[in-house]
Amino acid sequence: MAAGTGAGLARWRPDRAVARGWWVALDAVVAWASAGIAVGGSGYTASLGQGALASQLAVVVWFVALAGRRLAPLAALWAGAAATVAVVLAGDPVTNLSLASALPLVVLGRTRPPAVAAALAAAPVGAVLLALAARPGFALVCAVHGVSAAVGVATRLRLERAERRRRAAAEARAGRLLAGERARMARELHDAVGHAVTVMVTHAGAARLCLADGSPDVRAALERIERVGRDAMTDLDRVLGLLRPAPPLVHALNALLADLPPRLSPTLELDEGAAGLTEPQAEAVRRIVQESLTNTLRHSTATAAAVRLTTGPRAVHLSVTDNGAPAGPRRRRGPARGLASMRHRAAALGGTLTAGPTAGGWRVEVRLPCR
Repeated sequence: MAAGTGAGLARWRPDRAVARGWWVALDAVVAWASAGIAVGGSGYTASLGQGALASQLAVVVWFVALAGRRLAPLAALWAGAAATVAVVLAGDPVTNLSLASALPLVVLGRTRPPAVAAALAAAPVGAVLLALAARPGFALVCAVHGVSAAVGVATRLRLERAERRRRAAAEARAGRLLAGERARMARELHDAVGHAVTVMVTHAGAARLCLADGSPDVRAALERIERVGRDAMTDLDRVLGLLRPAPPLVHALNALLADLPPRLSPTLELDEGAAGLTEPQAEAVRRIVQESLTNTLRHSTATAAAVRLTTGPRAVHLSVTDNGAPAGPRRRRGPARGLASMRHRAAALGGTLTAGPTAGGWRVEVRLPCR
């Protein structure tokens, strides 16, 4: 089970799902019968009119404890145990097998984890068993308490299994609904953006063919537009889960730098550990480099950019620098969605991202933990 489910189950109370109305009425009948034969002489008559005052009061406590055990099981357990011990100390016989301390164990075991229920019941049940150790029927008293505790724990385990199944079914339904909504959004995004990019690539290719005798720079720019458009479609399909995972990081970065305009001269430096990055780390590095270079092209007049990736025993370090003008109004046009997106990608992997001006340009630095 997921952690959230486990935490929710810990706060779940099985007794909350049980209608208590007629069960409390049934407990009152059992309490009346038990109290009627609780303390008596040879005829097991009702004991409210005979015996010591402590025994007479114990009958009332027994009745209240048994009648209210579903509403307050711990209080009923302690009250019933105290009444039993009081009758024993008064020297009167106990003829109801101390049900006032046994039956609350069923509800206590159902409404508390087994370890907690055992800790809460240890003292009152131990006092009852110690008080009745020398009385006839002690073995039956022990059996009644043991069976009551076992029934309570077994009921809780059964209800927990049923609750887990119910929650698992609810999570599965929610997962299916979410998957369906994601599939619908993916189809809409693929159709809308895919159509626009395809039209753009087609027009760029047509223009390039029409300018077969034109300027080489213009033809090169159109070829680059075609290539970037096709790569964008590939990225879109992969993000939407329609294609296989991305190519190796070094190939992806080389292709990314090759598609930059001629005015920006990039350099790439990767160490041997770059090939060992996990797929989420490699994807985050590629997207952060892509967004950083996009910001360089959009917001500066830089002519050079450097991408450097190093891996250490504990962290992966990435830096993207350019030689554009120092930070100024050019870096503040519109909301900084790009920086927020990059920081989110780094934070999702437990890393950090800093960005800011340098003496000769702009720098983006990322640190990702190796594990």
